[in-house]
Amino acid sequence: MPARAPVATAGRTLRDAISRWGLAPLSGSEPSDAVFRWLVGLRWIAVFGVALVLGVTGPLLGLLPAGSRSALWTVLAGLAFYNTALTLLGQSSGVPWLTHFAGQIVADCLALAAFVHFSGGVENPFLSLFVLHIINANIVLRPRPASALSLVAVALAMAVVIGEGSGWLPHYCLREAEADCIARSLSPWSLGVLGGLGLMLGSSSYIARYLTARLHDSEERLATTVDDLSLEKERLAETRATIELERSRLQAIIDCMGDAVTFSDPEGRLLLSNDRAKELRRGGDDPFGPESLTAVFDSVAQGREAVAQPAFQRGGRSYEATCAVVRDHHEAPLGLVTVTRDITDRLALERHLMHDERMAVVGKIAAAVAHEINNPIGVVSLYAQHALAKLPPGSPIEKHLETIRRNAESCRKITGDLLQLARPRTPEHALVDLRLLCKDVAQSVEPVAAKYGVVVADESRANAAPLWAEGDAGQLRQAVLNLALNAIEASQEGDRVSLRAYETQDRDVTARVVEVSDTGSGIEPDQLAQIFQPFFTTKPAGTGLGLAVADNIVKGHNGRMTVDSEENRGTTFRILLPSAPARAMEGGA
Repeated sequence: MPARAPVATAGRTLRDAISRWGLAPLSGSEPSDAVFRWLVGLRWIAVFGVALVLGVTGPLLGLLPAGSRSALWTVLAGLAFYNTALTLLGQSSGVPWLTHFAGQIVADCLALAAFVHFSGGVENPFLSLFVLHIINANIVLRPRPASALSLVAVALAMAVVIGEGSGWLPHYCLREAEADCIARSLSPWSLGVLGGLGLMLGSSSYIARYLTARLHDSEERLATTVDDLSLEKERLAETRATIELERSRLQAIIDCMGDAVTFSDPEGRLLLSNDRAKELRRGGDDPFGPESLTAVFDSVAQGREAVAQPAFQRGGRSYEATCAVVRDHHEAPLGLVTVTRDITDRLALERHLMHDERMAVVGKIAAAVAHEINNPIGVVSLYAQHALAKLPPGSPIEKHLETIRRNAESCRKITGDLLQLARPRTPEHALVDLRLLCKDVAQSVEPVAAKYGVVVADESRANAAPLWAEGDAGQLRQAVLNLALNAIEASQEGDRVSLRAYETQDRDVTARVVEVSDTGSGIEPDQLAQIFQPFFTTKPAGTGLGLAVADNIVKGHNGRMTVDSEENRGTTFRILLPSAPARAMEGGA
């Protein structure tokens, strides 16, 4: 039953709207107040119209019978007084017999009968105005009272015509010559007028009742349609609210995902996306614009499996998109779902695993080679030293033995690097002053730098406080030494190699940095990703182990190495180490 409340309201609204045009429903117990005002308004029009007619036909034209003028004005005054009372009291007054519509129409019929009687009777053309009251009755009343009022109107018309014709009522002739007055007796013409009037009133009553009934039926059907539309509107509103709720839930779910999710139609128009996708699209040109999405849709529409698209770069990170076509229950394609995932860490892990596998293989080979070669090389070096010790001064073979010894030592260094790369020694934990370490390495490589014509400089400030890090001093010295030697060998005469140690913030933590930079020719961009791989070198006499060993040492200290290089401008290597614990620094101090 509560669902019928909007229906009743819609029905009342429709009936009131129709009533504003002067139409009252046949089924209502009382017509609306609008119809009441309509009838009162029509009556005022009639009052002013009759007053105008009486003023023109009486004093001006002299057509009104002399004995009926006062009676006509009296009837008009009575009608005006009655309508004034209705106007002041309104429909809701406590005098229903005065304001009821049936009573109003009866009063109008009586007034019309009086006007016709005192202004010529059957001769008066306004005798036909009874038709208007018949129509009003059939519009504002139910069929039974409307029929009764139709009979009242017919009876009043007959009373005027027959009463005047039979002499029961006095006849007020409109013409001066009594010979021209045709209503002195019931002539055939009078009876014909009366019959025609009765036929016209009956026909008008029937037609008005028929049209009103049809209008009522149409109103009822329209009200039913409005009620149905109201219910349908409520159902649509509920359905829409449900859809919006489900959409909100879906949006909340996909917004929680770390991957970028989008859904587009076959034309490439974006219909749905989560917060991660919006962030990714704000980062630059959309890698999956409408044209791209349309092309991807066409390429995967024939299959059922998700298809991975080539990885792309955005903001220094790598992304991979997986696309799949969404279909309805008829297998018709609805659109394309694209899931874009950040694979930067995965690629880094894959590279790390590949590096570890490569290092494991290299380690096995290095261990075998070092074991087989190190002992013979040691024997060669030892015997060369013994031979040099026993040679007399100025011996011609001294130079050759020195060459043998020097190359044997070089081979021993290479095998040592191989062993360090294959089986890195666990670093000892002690405090190391990185500024002092840089100064020591700079002094150690000065002879080599002088040979190449390169200037080596320790850029630490004089009397600077120690910069402590926890680690193995020997291993860290070897790592920095390898970087310095590489920088010298990559430089040309007149270039400069600088070493310095400082503190910085790295990934929201404090880190110790050892920086080795040069002003040499730099490293080509396509070689930067390979420089830490074992045996990779661009130098004709290089082994490709120096940077690999240094990288292993730094990783063994829970640090990392970075490199920045620009062709013809130079290269900068940075070793980033964790800050030494406070208690260790206090002990070192």
